[in-house]
Order: sequence, then C-alpha cells, then structure tokens
Amino acid sequence: MRKIADLIEDLLKENGKLSLLLLEAKSFVDQSEDKKLIEFVNNELNGYVDDMPLPDYRIINSEIIGTIQNSFGQLTHKDYPLDFSVVSKEVGTDISKTHIPDGISFVESNIANLTGQIAIRPMPMELVNMLNQVFSYNNPGLNLVSASYRFSKAGIEFVLNKVRQELILGLKRIEVSSESQEVNDIVSLSKSDTSNKVFVTYAWENEEHNDKVISFVDFLRKKGYNASMDRKESQEKTSTNFNQMMIDGLKDSEKIVVVLSPKYKERADELKGGVGFEFGIIMEQLKKTENKYIFVSFGPYDENSVPLAISGRDVLDLKRDQDENDFNELFAKLDSKNIINFSDVSEEKVKVKTKKIKPFKL
Repeated sequence: MRKIADLIEDLLKENGKLSLLLLEAKSFVDQSEDKKLIEFVNNELNGYVDDMPLPDYRIINSEIIGTIQNSFGQLTHKDYPLDFSVVSKEVGTDISKTHIPDGISFVESNIANLTGQIAIRPMPMELVNMLNQVFSYNNPGLNLVSASYRFSKAGIEFVLNKVRQELILGLKRIEVSSESQEVNDIVSLSKSDTSNKVFVTYAWENEEHNDKVISFVDFLRKKGYNASMDRKESQEKTSTNFNQMMIDGLKDSEKIVVVLSPKYKERADELKGGVGFEFGIIMEQLKKTENKYIFVSFGPYDENSVPLAISGRDVLDLKRDQDENDFNELFAKLDSKNIINFSDVSEEKVKVKTKKIKPFKL
C-alpha cells in the first residue's frame, strides 16, 4: 500500500484522474477520526444526493438560455439568453446558478466530453414549467419549451481544483497526526524558525512586472528581511516541485506578501494553476491568521487586480507608501508594529455630570 506522502505528491502534480486518487484516499481517510473529511470524500465520490447542501464551489455562475415557440408551436428562438433576476428575488435564491451535485468521476467525464470552452446543462422540466408561467405572462403568445444553464468549462474545472486542494489539506492533517513529526500540516503555523522570513508570491505577467517583483524581493533583503520568492528558490535546486515550494513558502514564513495584479486575480478567482492552488491554501490560513498576509499592489487600488475572495481587505499601494512614507507602512506590517501608539485605558473614568429634575409644580 502506498504512503500518504506518495498520494499527496500525485495530487500536487495532478498525476492521474482525481476520481481514482479520491478512491485511493478513502482507504486512509476511513481509518482517521476526521468525520468531516470522511463525509467530504464520500460525497465527492458518490455525489451529493437528495437534499444534501452543496459546497459553494459546486454552485457555478451561469446564464439561462431557452428554446421558445409561438402559440402555433413554431420555433422562434433557440439558445436565447433569458433574464429571470426578478424571479430570483422573489424566491430568495439565484436560479441562474448551476448546481453540480454529481460525483467527481461524472464531472471528469463531462469535462473530457466537452469540445469547446462552454458547457450546457439542461434545466429540470419542473423548473422550466414554472419559469414558463412567468415568461408567457410577460410575453403573450410565446412559450418557453425548454431551458438550459450555459457556463464556462473553467467553472467545472474549478470544482476539480477545489476538491483536489481540500483533499490535500485533509490528507496532510492525517499525515501529521498519524505518521511523522517530520511532515508538517500545510495550514500549521507553529514552526519556530520562521522569524524574519518573508515569502513574496505573485503571478507571472510580463517581463517588466516579473523583474519588478525580483527587485522588490532584493529591496526587502537589503532592508534586513529574509525575503524569498519562486525565482530565488528554483535557481537553488536542480529539480523544483513548484507546488511543494509554494506550500513550504506559505508554511515556513512569518509574513507572506501577495503582489496583486490582473493575472493574479484571473487565476485566483478560477483557482487555476499554481496561483489557484496557492490561493486556496491562503484562504484556509486567513481563517486563522489574518496578520500573516500582506496584500500589496505596485500602484493605486484596482478592482481588476483584486480576487473576489479578498475584496474589501486592505491592499497596500506600494507606490503611495514609497512616495509618502518611505515604505514605513510596509515595514510596520512586516514587523507587526503599530504606527500610531494609543494610550492605555485609564483605570479612572470621567465622572459624568448629571442634571437633577425639579419637582413638578404649577
């Protein structure tokens, strides 16, 4: 029987079909006491049946398209985009989203059978009939005879990527608790030698952007921070496992600086490639240690560079910090120090002056 480490390695390198790796992982998972992980593996293998709640990653953004006939049964429109946002508001749920309850093997088959980048999933006739009542009321003489969800291939691939990431996290937890002290949980932050280590992560854009990241890492090292990045790590090894390198960088560093850009957002939103794999781990760690991560940009805030999952979080504009503060805000975040030192709360509280009410007298 293979070791968990071998299975994790195949998951990291995306060797083999995910459904087969899930089946192999089941033998390890069933021996653990992790009830949530056992349930997760069983659901992903067998599908989410009956009224089981679906994980968010299995609910995909899509659009509704329909086949429309007139009152004489003649076809008037095919694959026509339909807007049922009013109905969604009435029922309290977005009916345009596609739910993917199928087992991973079926999901993989669907992806393999796609010839393009767009997927079509038929809508249940019960729902079509309900929508037709609204449609025919607003469009007299026309009827909606069938409808489907249309969404991108990347939406289904997102499901596989997310399941792969969750499985790696779960297997790592088992590995830590049952096999060896030498193997660390990828969401563990307890290493004692992380002091002053900074890992800079980013998405490869173009030569100008990549060179700017290299200069930024070198700048941090000149300022006394043990900063590193993929380019530094890879040139020091002859055979680099980039996924493992990212895991080690996130796990072994005291601070992680995430350089946001349009390409980073694109890959993070779709959990695609190395950035997508890494971003999934970042989202897990953010639940426990928000102060470990520093999101930065090389210019003013741009929503086209910020992944949806971190919208609303603080993004440090390094250009502004350079021009106005000589990078003082960056250094404060790296050192976990407050720029403004507020006074301690005094034990003596101010006495509030009260006004007595005069007796009622006419």
